[in-house]
Amino acid sequence: MDNWIKSPWFTRIVSLFLAILLYTTVAIDEANTSRSNDIFLPTGSSDVETMENVPLQVDLDEDDYVVRGVPDTVNVTVEGPRSVITQTVRQRNFDVFIDLNELGPGQHEVDVLHAGISNQLSVYIEPRTVDVTIEERSTVSFPVEVDFFGHDELGETDAFASEPVVAPEEVDITGSSAEVERIAMVKAIVGLTELAEDGVVNDAPIRVYDAQGNELSVYVDPSTVSVEADVSINDKRYPLTYELTGELDDSLVLQGVNLNPVSATLYGSLERLDEINMLEPLEIDLSEIEETTLLEVDVPVPSGITRAEPEAVEVEVAVEEAIEDTLEDVEIEVDNLEDNQEITFIDPEEALIDVNVIGTQGDLDDLSSDDIRVWIDVDGQVEGEFYADLQLDGPEGIRLSTEEERVRVRIE
Repeated sequence: MDNWIKSPWFTRIVSLFLAILLYTTVAIDEANTSRSNDIFLPTGSSDVETMENVPLQVDLDEDDYVVRGVPDTVNVTVEGPRSVITQTVRQRNFDVFIDLNELGPGQHEVDVLHAGISNQLSVYIEPRTVDVTIEERSTVSFPVEVDFFGHDELGETDAFASEPVVAPEEVDITGSSAEVERIAMVKAIVGLTELAEDGVVNDAPIRVYDAQGNELSVYVDPSTVSVEADVSINDKRYPLTYELTGELDDSLVLQGVNLNPVSATLYGSLERLDEINMLEPLEIDLSEIEETTLLEVDVPVPSGITRAEPEAVEVEVAVEEAIEDTLEDVEIEVDNLEDNQEITFIDPEEALIDVNVIGTQGDLDDLSSDDIRVWIDVDGQVEGEFYADLQLDGPEGIRLSTEEERVRVRIE
């Protein structure tokens, strides 16, 4: 044994083994020191696993600021011992985040960081950095409008038996000050097919738009609303009437008023329609008429009714130039004179008076004293002298007047 140990070949073999061992140790150490602790390019020499769609968290005071440009997820690759990798991938009890607490408003390029991953693993995150924009936060309240879709599936659904009710009527919208200032419309999106089933749609999503119709990326609280409406539509037709207000100029005479159409249809619940007997008359102001005129007048819509069809009607107001004439010595009649009473006219001395008539030439050509009634009412009058108001009545379209508005009489 001693001779074998003292042999020069034994010494040579041991020296070669030690040299190889030293070389291997130095090479491994250089490889470890040249590798970054957190960033590396995976090689086939170690176990490697990539976790996709890992949520990227944002560390920021959300009470004061909002951030844009942050991706929802990142990919995380780890390299190291298989047992450690398996546990990390299975449990995913680590965080990937960006820290924005020390940054103010503006654009920034920040590193993607991680915490909770074993230091036995090397970590590579894609992307390594992200470009973000930090802006001051603003919150406003906006009323919610309802945007319906699915008209073709239900046919005539642009009218509801009851007005849609939205709850809540307003929502709080939070975003950057610049985005909040762009808000023009806040709408709940509702399918009419779903609404027709039981009259209620819950969790209707809310969309926020600018004036050009572009959807804005803002936070809405609550993000959904409920919409209730009755789409069981009923209708009922009503005749249209009109009411004249104001006076025509003395130089004009009203020939007639024509409506087109002469009726309108109301849409609403059957109960509300049954409560309505007639529509309010269309109001026509004669003081604004200077010649035969075609007007467009809105159809009055009672409360609780969704709509009227048509919404407006054409009204023709026909007028002609007035002709003036006088009917002389028209008899003054006396109403409500008691059988035991006698009446004497003092001023005028006889029960006759001239009546001025204004109308069209055709109307006046056919007019006679028999077509006009002039009278006074003495109901309740006792013996003695008094003044009685003259009252005039004549054909439609004829204006009547007298120089005196009352007469002096005596009852005995």
